[in-house]
Amino acid sequence: MNLIAVKENRIQQLEEKSVLDHQLGLTYTPEKSTFKLWAPDADQVMVYLYETGDKKQQTVYQKLEMTQINNLWTLEEAKDLNGLFYTYVIQRGEEIVEVVDLYAKAVGINGDRAAIIDLSQTNPSDWENDQFVGKQLNQSYIWEVHVEDFSASTSSGIREAYRGKYLAFTEENTTLHQAGEVATGVAYLKQLGISHVHLLPAFDYDNDEQEAVYNWGYNPKNYNVPEGKYSSDPSNPVARIKEFKQMVQGLHQANIGVILDVVYNHTALTENSWFNLTVPDYYYRQDTNGSFADGSACGNEVASERQMMRKYMIDSILYWAKEYHLDGFRFDLMGLHDVETMNQIREALDQAGLEHVLMYGEPWDAGTNQIKEPNLPANKTNVSAFREGIAVFNDNLRDSVKGDVFIENEGAFVQGMNGVYQKKQTVYNKELQAGILGNCVPVTGVEEAVIWSQNPSQVVAYVSAHDNLTLWDKLVATTVEAPQTADYVRNEAYVQMNRLAATLLFTSQGGLFTHAGEEYGRTKLGDENSYISSLAINQIDWERMAEFSDLVDFYRGLNQIREQFTPLTSGTIEAAQSYQFYPEMPENMVAYQIRDASQTSQWESLMVLVNSSDETYDFDLQQETTWHVLADNESASEVSKGIRTGKQIQLSAKSLLILAK
Repeated sequence: MNLIAVKENRIQQLEEKSVLDHQLGLTYTPEKSTFKLWAPDADQVMVYLYETGDKKQQTVYQKLEMTQINNLWTLEEAKDLNGLFYTYVIQRGEEIVEVVDLYAKAVGINGDRAAIIDLSQTNPSDWENDQFVGKQLNQSYIWEVHVEDFSASTSSGIREAYRGKYLAFTEENTTLHQAGEVATGVAYLKQLGISHVHLLPAFDYDNDEQEAVYNWGYNPKNYNVPEGKYSSDPSNPVARIKEFKQMVQGLHQANIGVILDVVYNHTALTENSWFNLTVPDYYYRQDTNGSFADGSACGNEVASERQMMRKYMIDSILYWAKEYHLDGFRFDLMGLHDVETMNQIREALDQAGLEHVLMYGEPWDAGTNQIKEPNLPANKTNVSAFREGIAVFNDNLRDSVKGDVFIENEGAFVQGMNGVYQKKQTVYNKELQAGILGNCVPVTGVEEAVIWSQNPSQVVAYVSAHDNLTLWDKLVATTVEAPQTADYVRNEAYVQMNRLAATLLFTSQGGLFTHAGEEYGRTKLGDENSYISSLAINQIDWERMAEFSDLVDFYRGLNQIREQFTPLTSGTIEAAQSYQFYPEMPENMVAYQIRDASQTSQWESLMVLVNSSDETYDFDLQQETTWHVLADNESASEVSKGIRTGKQIQLSAKSLLILAK
């Protein structure tokens, strides 16, 4: 039997030894601690108790032997172990390894030993009354940010001890340089009108938690524990948990939900990860050579379709949602997970009364995956197989608005580049129109438009995220002859293109998602992959926010319009079908009317007119109608700022209008 067959046979044997009905990990009470571990091929397992959480310190307190019954290793210790730390020491033949419990809920410094704590002692005051009135995805305005980015700048007005930490989100009424004038921090988010903060990974990742080294956090180590670097004391297992909860509570008190970016598709380490040391090979897919598959481009891909990995993901999501009161999860490289696992996660949340918890993810992988039939990858091809309540990012909209993210100097609609030959592909108005509709209904008169979603509730509309160039930097890269000489300072041409992009985004179908700072022309000085770049490159520039306050106001006004017009937030197929695009428009000009068949809005219909070309254009509205102006090149608001009448509306180059009837 060859190596591949041997491994496949072993995986099948392990599958048959699954323990799906058991609560794994540590269950603590002051009277006793119960440990449960799934490692069915182990010959012996010991629990090592330590006095300290630093693996550099040899402070073994006690060694306790576990007992295996029906493929489950268990130990019950009838005394109070609060304050101690533990690991599992697993023996297979001649091999002995020491691992952290995969289900660890608390850890010491750098996540190398699990901690035994009383979780009730991590709850902030009045935590039992903490809640967030959830919004459906299509009613949401999601703002994506890294914990450190949010508050690291000295201009943030946030106290020094909280900068870059969870507790920065508990600060109220902060202002630029503490001058008392321009709102920053959570006060700014409230003014902007967002509904959710989407946090880049904030679970424990592979790093030195006491070093000032920046990282986005897409290198998982311990999935069920908050990252210690963002706490006031990484060596204190209680601090990171309590302060994470205080962050959630602070945002909830501001009527803002909290979404966590989760990275179950791969782990930072492969051979020496806690998963692989606990049950070798089982938790990862293998390629055709029997080696670790690498659809994540990070060294491995987790086998979500295997029973105990699927159970782990479900258990972990439920734990975060319940223990930390989270309001949503964004799944990194969701295309590396299988559809059935995603559906079971959604079902588990719904059955737990957590229907309001949002689920969305990236419907792609980082190359290829080794998901085998009958399992289906959770990508765009298989969106029709998703349960209700799972959505994916709409990269069709993203690229048709601003250009392909993987070719920095190629633009699209907002740069006036539709119909222009480019290296990868030429973008046309029809792709943009399909994206605006959430790629769920046909574009009238265009057979080529791609349809892959069933309704707008399966779609997240966006034009930029933490990956690739910021929107501002993309505009620079696609419109200057020598990007290396670009200064990235305020430029009115780019401000206007930013407004055009926002107008299209806020009037598109799907849940609304923006990269933090998109609303003020955020720049990373052309750094398209800043995951380990300096904090100076990544941090929110609150002074720039103040400089671009007119653009911030424009985003706020667009959101007010969106909230007041039912077809933009209902998430129904009927809403997408209510769009009527004006036919035979020249490239780089688009006009669409959105009707409110539900008659629940203050307006009967909206008209969106965008001209990204360098030419003035007369839009023929085909009928004499009186329209209220809600948005133009200067501002946006749900309050009428004037009247337009007649059959034709002239729109100058690089201009926009949103009209209401």
